Amino acid sequence: MPDSPLPPFDPAEEPQAPTPTLDPDDPFASMMERYDEAAAMLGLSPDSYSVLRKPDYEFRFAVPVLDEHGEIEVHHGWRIRHNLSLGPCLGGLRLDRNVTSEELRALAAWTTWKCATLNIPFGGSMGGMDYDPRGRAREVTERAVRRYTAGALDFLGPDRDVLIPDLHCDEQIMAWCLDTYSMHVRHTENAVVLGKPLGLGGTHGRDWAIGRGVRLLMERRLAEMGFQGRARVVVQGAGRVGSQVLRELVAHGHLVIGVGDARASFHSESGIDVEALLAWREEHGTLEGFRGGDLIGGEELLELPCDVLIPAALSRQLTGQNAARIHAKLVVEAANAPTTKKADEILQERGIPVVPDLLGNAGALLIAYFEWVQNRMGYQWTEEQVEDRLVRMVMDAYERSRRAAAEHKVNLRLAACMLGVQQVAFFDELRGIYA
Repeated sequence: MPDSPLPPFDPAEEPQAPTPTLDPDDPFASMMERYDEAAAMLGLSPDSYSVLRKPDYEFRFAVPVLDEHGEIEVHHGWRIRHNLSLGPCLGGLRLDRNVTSEELRALAAWTTWKCATLNIPFGGSMGGMDYDPRGRAREVTERAVRRYTAGALDFLGPDRDVLIPDLHCDEQIMAWCLDTYSMHVRHTENAVVLGKPLGLGGTHGRDWAIGRGVRLLMERRLAEMGFQGRARVVVQGAGRVGSQVLRELVAHGHLVIGVGDARASFHSESGIDVEALLAWREEHGTLEGFRGGDLIGGEELLELPCDVLIPAALSRQLTGQNAARIHAKLVVEAANAPTTKKADEILQERGIPVVPDLLGNAGALLIAYFEWVQNRMGYQWTEEQVEDRLVRMVMDAYERSRRAAAEHKVNLRLAACMLGVQQVAFFDELRGIYA
């Protein structure tokens, strides 16, 4: 946090018009409304307010790809940088048929606040392509990923904008991104792409960092609520994030009573065999057909009575339509933006606390930061060093957010957002405007 307070807000000055009216469950609208709240609570000057509410840069480009039949598909690629005040940008690559610029813009801004809240020296960015690799031939996906990387090449770099894996991206995809960039610059540049295999400059801890952060925050918040014993947990998602969360929970004695993915969801009050479930998904690519629990609907999964609900899949899962039917004592967000603004308000009214994604999936950004630092140093940390630093930084961000929530009498999400916005605004103002 900055040592000096921000300049006081002058009520005589007219700030920029507030966020336009949008669908309350739209991700960009939700993000901007939360930013507006944080800015108002902090009393940002109109200049700071107007600078921080818009991305610094947006780039859209065509991604032509030769498909399985030798025909050309033309996809759209995006790269959006939100803010560079604290350092180079850091942001995901999202491969999703339904990706939109509004969603990417919201995630880029949210990554800015998250990096600042965690005290890591990055601004937020986000990129994506309207291409879904599921069910596609490997060589087609490789061509699509390499063409996307080449299209965004002028804007990527270890000191400019760094790629990290997001939806439907794995180590292989990040390795293709690394190779494409390196071929163009004529040397291997490990630090431009994170989430790589260990032998290509990856880091220890990538297979547990998000899950460990989620579990630690869950246990800390439950203890503060006076909860003792093992928790009965429902997890939405069994992919890269969800699998980490599931394994971490079971390894520490908690009972997983519900799990689901996009195709199927299951419930068992006696507990689901997580390893059998993940083995099934690894073999079949989906949970559909698994026999280790009662088959239920996706909405029913979210509404199961439980101690903790962990959305670990897609955004916009808890909305104004289903928040009144959530029966968890605590929600811990492992996905990006799974709870809309309207749902947040309903959960708060019902007394259901939420550990927000700004903190809940902090392990994803921290492990990326650790990999970037190691690549720049040319020195790999041990797994024990990674764990020690990750636990310390996750819990430090949580404690600072809890203090801010108590000081300002706001919920944890708004408090964490305020910490991030204040950090960025302070140093934005300190750097000034180049004219």
